[in-house]
Amino acid sequence: MKKQLTLLLTLITVNITLLSFAQEKKINTAQLPSTAQNFIKQNFKGATVTSAKLDKEMFDTDYDATLSNGVRINFDSKGNWDEIESRNGLPSSVIPKAISSYVAANFKGQNIVQIDKKIAGYDIELSNGTELEFDTAGKFLRIDD
Repeated sequence: MKKQLTLLLTLITVNITLLSFAQEKKINTAQLPSTAQNFIKQNFKGATVTSAKLDKEMFDTDYDATLSNGVRINFDSKGNWDEIESRNGLPSSVIPKAISSYVAANFKGQNIVQIDKKIAGYDIELSNGTELEFDTAGKFLRIDD
């Protein structure tokens, strides 16, 4: 019984410690990494950042930006995007050419509304809700159920 109580108290302490490291705070556009600021300027002309957040966790820092056109972008600590989302579809400039070509040929009339960059490739979502997976070269792998 004493061992169980000690284990429980240890787990509670670890959880509280980990939660105390997780912080999310609002920041202004100038506080986004320059790589992120340049990415927004180059790919979303005419849009402005309406809100930006810094998400700090124990081993990870990332940034979230919401643009005036409704686009939401998640950036890693260096300002490289890892997720982009828009109900109206994403500009072709942010989609690898091989993925754009595959979607145009096989899903006519569908827009890419979300793209996630993963270590092993890309996950995308189309405007009809279909989710597709691609490798790092943009080669189609499968429809994600």
